[in-house]
Amino acid sequence: MTYYDSIAVLLLMTNSRDSSLARIISKIQKSFARAQDMPRPVRKKGSKTAERRYLQLKISLRDISPPIWRRFVVPTDFTLAELHDCIQIVMGWENSHMYEFIVGGRRDGRSYVGTPFGDLDDFDDAEDPADFDLDFLTKKGMKLSYIYDMGDSWDHTIVVENADYDHHGDEPPVFVLAGKRNCPPEDCGGSWGYTELIEALADKKHPQHREMKEWISEYDPEEFDLEECNAELIRLFGLPKPQKKTVKKTKEKK
Repeated sequence: MTYYDSIAVLLLMTNSRDSSLARIISKIQKSFARAQDMPRPVRKKGSKTAERRYLQLKISLRDISPPIWRRFVVPTDFTLAELHDCIQIVMGWENSHMYEFIVGGRRDGRSYVGTPFGDLDDFDDAEDPADFDLDFLTKKGMKLSYIYDMGDSWDHTIVVENADYDHHGDEPPVFVLAGKRNCPPEDCGGSWGYTELIEALADKKHPQHREMKEWISEYDPEEFDLEECNAELIRLFGLPKPQKKTVKKTKEKK
């Protein structure tokens, strides 16, 4: 039982008939519980750090059918900004637009906004993704939203499938386990524009077929190259650090 739970129990015992007080206490308890599931600031250098865990995440694009998704592994000491870098490669985006993470629900969750172009002047209420790490993701089933390109508004859902992935020493810090279908082309108009694009490319009689073919002739919506994706992640985040070999000292026989 937490400190705040203890206070709630005592208050209820002293005035158990007051239903309005009970509702207030319930809201306070939920608020504190919710705060535990929010990103926490990155620890300062030299301070005690939490033990590194690895997360198995699944990211899916909303409002797209058939679904476009990736399953990948990332360490908990990565920041939200580094998670953004992972997602850009994992999904196949080009990192040419602003992005936003929303944690705690769309209605009253917290917003973390970043951009590849430098400082943000128009988002005073948003937190900096580089200041918060992923250590708050402690339970299977936890979710957060990731929106890329505020114009096209590519809306992704990220789900924790395993909050303590069994990472082996010879595995890279970030890698993809599986995925389906190609990332939509940049600047094609969001999920609605993407649907129109796929229909036009597939139908030679479509009035926009020729125009779309000239714009993006080599696009295959079903293609996903797992090996190339992992190679790109290695180029950005590197290979696992070599393990130090321990040599057992043997006692000399006299």
